[in-house]
Amino acid sequence: MEFDITDELTSRPIGSADHLKEKQYIQDLALRLGEAPEEVLPRFVEIAMRMSGANSAGLSLYEPEPAPGVFRWHHLIGELARFNNATTPRNNSPCGITLDRTGPVLMQHVERVYDWVAEAGIVVPEVLLVPLFVGRTEPVGTLWIVSNSVGHFHSGHARVAGDLASFVGTVLRVQRSEEELKRALEAQETVSREMSHRVKTSSRWSTR
Repeated sequence: MEFDITDELTSRPIGSADHLKEKQYIQDLALRLGEAPEEVLPRFVEIAMRMSGANSAGLSLYEPEPAPGVFRWHHLIGELARFNNATTPRNNSPCGITLDRTGPVLMQHVERVYDWVAEAGIVVPEVLLVPLFVGRTEPVGTLWIVSNSVGHFHSGHARVAGDLASFVGTVLRVQRSEEELKRALEAQETVSREMSHRVKTSSRWSTR
């Protein structure tokens, strides 16, 4: 049985889209970004699972060192929540394939292909994955959504998950810029204190 069934996304019938609900969820994420940024990623995973009617979801964030790196599972919810913080190989996982293709991937029964999935006792009837990037080129990881039913996901689910992932990628970029600015300001403040201290010390010596 073929396990990579991405082509089926475009051939399966699409249900009616709830654009109002999608807009409300994006607004919810934006609000959390300003008030509680630490809640953005877990809420993102929860929304993706709800919008797709799936059974479990999570983020696999890419850790490049040591090369070729691993994916670490974060913010898992649903039936696979017990595997939070587990790691999977970069070059031997559906997440790696998703990043390489830079687009949505649909697979079924990956436990029959990847030994580490089977060894963990995980059964994955169907999983939809979308890449997560900061900006356009820097890979961060993937969002994955698992259904207990084969034939569940369609292109509408992939579109919604991709839209959410694009928004969160922007959020991560903003957060990173803010962190870099904060570090730069802290470094500048440290240098200013050191210079002020040197000036005061020099002044004391010059008056003796």
